[in-house]
Amino acid sequence: MFSRLFQRVALFVAPFCLFLLSGCSKEELTVRQSTLDPKGPVAQMQYDVFMDTVWLVVVLFVLVGGLLVYAVIKFRARPGDENKPAIVEEGHGNPLIEIGLITASIGALVFIAIPTLSAIWYTHDVPDEAVPTSKLSAWYPRVGADGKENYPKSVEEEVLIVDVIGKQWWFRFEYPQLGLTSDAKHTVPNELVIPRGKAVRINLRSEDVIHSFWIPKIAGKVDLMPGRKNIMWIQADQVGHYYGQCAEFCGDSHAYMLFRVEVVEPAAFDAWVKAQKAPAPEPTPGSKAAKGKEIFAAKTCAMCHNVGGQFGAGMFGPDLTHVASRKSLAGAWLDNRDPVAQRALEKKEQNTEASVAVDPAILKANLIKWIGSSGTSHGADGKLSKDVKPGNRMHYYAMFNVVGLNISKQQFTAEELDYLAEYLLTLK
Repeated sequence: MFSRLFQRVALFVAPFCLFLLSGCSKEELTVRQSTLDPKGPVAQMQYDVFMDTVWLVVVLFVLVGGLLVYAVIKFRARPGDENKPAIVEEGHGNPLIEIGLITASIGALVFIAIPTLSAIWYTHDVPDEAVPTSKLSAWYPRVGADGKENYPKSVEEEVLIVDVIGKQWWFRFEYPQLGLTSDAKHTVPNELVIPRGKAVRINLRSEDVIHSFWIPKIAGKVDLMPGRKNIMWIQADQVGHYYGQCAEFCGDSHAYMLFRVEVVEPAAFDAWVKAQKAPAPEPTPGSKAAKGKEIFAAKTCAMCHNVGGQFGAGMFGPDLTHVASRKSLAGAWLDNRDPVAQRALEKKEQNTEASVAVDPAILKANLIKWIGSSGTSHGADGKLSKDVKPGNRMHYYAMFNVVGLNISKQQFTAEELDYLAEYLLTLK
């Protein structure tokens, strides 16, 4: 009887276990946003705490489940049991077993609590042991080869600081020590760049509702709260292109509120900072790009967007000074790389952080799609076309309390979109 019961249970359990194990291959765990593939000390600490909890739960499951199976088999009903008297035991249990169970439960909580509290303390701010090798003076020359100051002497003993500002539905990144700020008309939307192997302090702010900053392979999520200052720190130990996301529901396009993190060598970081401070190049007179610049001004795009050296009034929308150099668009929702080439590279190197360069043709198509389908664009049937990001405020922004500007309904012809895209392609 026991043999037959065991065979029936095994017949059901074995396929189920195989189904679960099929999702545990290394290839399945190294997806773009996997918390099980840590690439930095913060993510590693959080992964270790998670695994401690998993193993504890596995032990508890085996013990409790094993006792349950034993009791079910040993005390199962057998033919003829209905004629036997019921087993009634008087008493209030075994005090030794009860105390043992209470002690084991407390021990399990302590087993989880100690590493959890240690991880909370460790991940809150840059640990003292990381400061000596991560402070600016340790890896970033204060004065460059061109004789210009990269950052003030007053901050050379500090680690790199990045201000992360959440908006519906995109992120703005500022580097106050390096002069990349909204006041200086230099900000970086949706693509955070940090040096490899260096701790970075993150200041989290929100300009509207609650958002959450999450880079699964580098660090767990921390919320951006209106009216409150939150901090965290991150460090990535491998060069690559990482994928992040807002992890707190924040409105219509919450699911489309992504961002990217580019981890580069310190020398490449210095070159990137200098490139970000450079003004946008002027388009060739009489070209499509020059006409696109005129449309950019005429359609009031410059009211919300800054283009360094050309248009400096707009600060509500993302900075477009170097938009053509970015690997993503529309809050990192549209990818400006060739998807076939990108997947092939990831598969070849078995690394989701590997990245191909921006494809100009795909970038132009994305620009046309993004600008032409934001809020009020109509299809061939005359009906409102689907937004790339539902609820986004480009072309249809109803929060200005100024007569004539309270509702903006910009529409573009195919030719105007082409000109605009050609202009934006020059902003590298």
